Amino acid sequence: MSVEDLFAIAISTFLGAAVALLAERLTRRHDAKLMEEAALNSLILDLAGKRAFIVSDDWVWAGGEMKRVVGSVKHARLLIREARLACRPRSSALPHLRKMARACNTFLEHSERENDEAMKIALKSLTSKISSEVQALHEVRPARILGDAPGSFALDQS
Repeated sequence: MSVEDLFAIAISTFLGAAVALLAERLTRRHDAKLMEEAALNSLILDLAGKRAFIVSDDWVWAGGEMKRVVGSVKHARLLIREARLACRPRSSALPHLRKMARACNTFLEHSERENDEAMKIALKSLTSKISSEVQALHEVRPARILGDAPGSFALDQS
C-alpha cells in the first residue's frame, strides 16, 4: 500500500465521519424544532380550553369563582413554564412566553390585593395580553403553530 492510498483512505474516512456528524446534527436540530412546535401547540390548546379566559362586559362573579380563576391562572403559568422549558435556547418563542408568564404574575399579584370587581379588569387585561402573545406565536410559523384564542374551546358554543 502506497502513501497515496493511505492518504486517500484517511481523507475518505474523515469526510465520511464529517458527513455523518453533520447529518446527525441536522436531524437533532430538526427534532428539537418539532418538539418545540408540539409544546407550543399543546400550550395554545390548553389555554384555549381554560374557562378563566372567557370574559365579557356584563358577567357577574359566582360564589368562589375568583378562587377558581386564580387557580386556573396559576395552572396556565405552569403550562407556560413547561412550554418554555421545551423550547430551544435561542427560540423566537421565548420572548412571547416570557410576556405570557409576566402577565400571569401581574394578574396573580393583583388578585392578592384587589377586590373581585377590580379583578374583572385585571382578567380582561390578562386575557388580552395572552391572546396577543398567542397570535404573535402563530404569526412566527402560521403553518405550524396554532392561533386559537385563550378560552375559545372552553365551552360548547351550541
